[in-house]
Amino acid sequence: MNRRTFDIASDARHLASLFMDVADEEGEVDEARYDDWVEALGLICGEIGDKLQALRAVKVRLLSEAEVLKAEARRVSAKAKQRERGAERVRGYMMELLIANRELNPGVDKVETPDGFVRLNKRTSYEVSAPSLDALPGCYLTEPRLNKSAVVAAHKEGRVIDGITVTEVVTEHVMEGG
Repeated sequence: MNRRTFDIASDARHLASLFMDVADEEGEVDEARYDDWVEALGLICGEIGDKLQALRAVKVRLLSEAEVLKAEARRVSAKAKQRERGAERVRGYMMELLIANRELNPGVDKVETPDGFVRLNKRTSYEVSAPSLDALPGCYLTEPRLNKSAVVAAHKEGRVIDGITVTEVVTEHVMEGG
């Protein structure tokens, strides 16, 4: 009989509670009840052993499948990383072609393609450094740090702030559309 684990455990607990009913009020053991209880105990213990063996087999199979899936996930992850690196190499090739195109056609950063376009974009960022914050006006500080946004805004307006160095960093990247 293939019974559920819960049913077997419930029957075992119920059988354990029936042990006290084997004896009467004076403590005399009813042999027939005791023999029935021992027989039921043997059956339940056999079912428990069989169920535990089946559960161990299921556990081993699940752990084995988990290892296979982990190995497959590592393989797929490595393949995805390889593809991402390949896409980055292709993006570098595209940038080289766009820069060469700009050298041939000054001022042209966009190339139309049958399915859209590819453009060389420029990003401008600013690196701000101030060796000492003590001598700076308060409008360029936020507690307790340098307010880089205010410093960059002042730099763009052409103001020079003593004690602060602002470096403009321009990077180019490929943009696709279509």
